This record gives sequence, structure tokens and C-alpha cells, in this order.
Amino acid sequence: MTIRKLCAASGCDDLAMPGAALCPDHEAERIARNRARRAKVKTAEEIRRRSKLYASPAWKKARGAFLEANPLCVDCAGLGLVTPATEVDHIARHEGDRARFWDRSNWQALCKSCHSRKTAREVLGRP
Repeated sequence: MTIRKLCAASGCDDLAMPGAALCPDHEAERIARNRARRAKVKTAEEIRRRSKLYASPAWKKARGAFLEANPLCVDCAGLGLVTPATEVDHIARHEGDRARFWDRSNWQALCKSCHSRKTAREVLGRP
């Protein structure tokens, strides 16, 4: 016998789908929201164009030098944590603009976790 639960959506009195947390209506809304977020992600062509900047030997050299000079994650440091930085983040998105891409005053050192969280917020609009 399968135990059914109430939908996890606030104020909903319907039963969740078997093995899920939401009722069919709220699950459909969740799927639609996720599709809309993914639609915000840039096209594959734009991603390829921008990724060429990150694949260049000049970027790899500059990135390594920046991380050597800035070895700790600035977000973690703001919380009183000491975490090694592994990523060079563009504080303001460069959108493929070479001048903004190479502007070192727009760079910050982040750990993988903080960089992934920041990127998800920017690209997908997630908190």
C-alpha cells in the first residue's frame, strides 16, 4: 500500500502524486517554471563563442596568475571562512565583450561552490 501525502505547495489541500511532493497542478507549474528558466540560458552558439575566450592560452595564464595572487574565495571570506579559490569570476557579466572580459578590476576569486551559485543566480534567476 502506497502512502499518499498532501501537496507540498503552500495552501494546497490536494494529494501529491505517488512518489512526488506535489499534486499534478503544482507539478505542472514547477515544470513550466523550470522550462522558462532554461529558456533564459543562451543559445549553444553564444555559449561556444564565449567559451573560446576561456579556452585561450592568454586567459589560462592570466587566470593562474590571478588565483596565485588571490588564493582565497572572497565570498567565503565575507562569512569568516577560509576556502581556497579555484575560479576567477567576472563580477559584472561580460556578455562576450572583450574589454570587460579582460578588465581585471571586474575579476574576483571564488571557490567552485560560490561561483556555481552566483552563475545560477545570474543565468537562471535562482536565489
